Amino acid sequence: MPDLHRRFFDLSAELFCTADSNGFFVELSPAWERVLGWTLDELRSAPFIEFVDPADRESTLAATARLAGGSDIVRFENRYRKKDGSYMALEWASSAPHGPGEPICAVARPLVTPDAADAAQASLGDIRREALCAAVSTPIIQVWDDIVTMPVVGLVDSVRAADMKAALLAAVSRTGAKFAIVDLTGVDIVDTATADHLLRVMRAVQLLGARCVITGIQPSVAQIIVGLGLALPGVVTLRSLREGLRFCLRDLGYVVAREAATP
Repeated sequence: MPDLHRRFFDLSAELFCTADSNGFFVELSPAWERVLGWTLDELRSAPFIEFVDPADRESTLAATARLAGGSDIVRFENRYRKKDGSYMALEWASSAPHGPGEPICAVARPLVTPDAADAAQASLGDIRREALCAAVSTPIIQVWDDIVTMPVVGLVDSVRAADMKAALLAAVSRTGAKFAIVDLTGVDIVDTATADHLLRVMRAVQLLGARCVITGIQPSVAQIIVGLGLALPGVVTLRSLREGLRFCLRDLGYVVAREAATP
């Protein structure tokens, strides 16, 4: 391919390609990887029909047969599988080989229908709402120098426990905190998988050089932890957030005393 043509080939946002008579891609523009997620080598490793939605394969093969029969320009639509498992609708313009041994040349572009645009907008709204909910569900508060706390309220499932882990580790790393208090006063029940996940959070905090303090464990949660036979080495457990904060302050060298009432 001449250098000038190659430069346009590489810069185009559309999906340029050539394919041989065996149904394999030969040349692919970089846009393929950006749009579908597959590497160019992955796309070349199998017949292109394998990436087509099974519901569109018959029409795609019919279009390919028309090209092989000499039709110069064939336009059609199909859906290609992305690496994440979803499908992308594509609009094609394909040109037949101009001589023996020459490849099929084609260009495709993502086809966004009004319904798809609405769905994409709704999906974006869902993502924004999920991000907001995640931020609200895992608040991290720096209550004192070297002390951060994460009050947990409501149901804790495995997904939320994973969010908590990421948020707490990021806060400890960012602030250089020496103590991380996880207050479970507002949690009445967790399943066994989540209890194990929470304990993994505590151990991960310790790996960052901070001490973990758990406060406010409810009886039902304590029973699950005991029933699992899970140990809590290096983790301090106290009855309330107040006691947890007092413990951390004293360990840091502060004197915690009630101020005398003014006469």
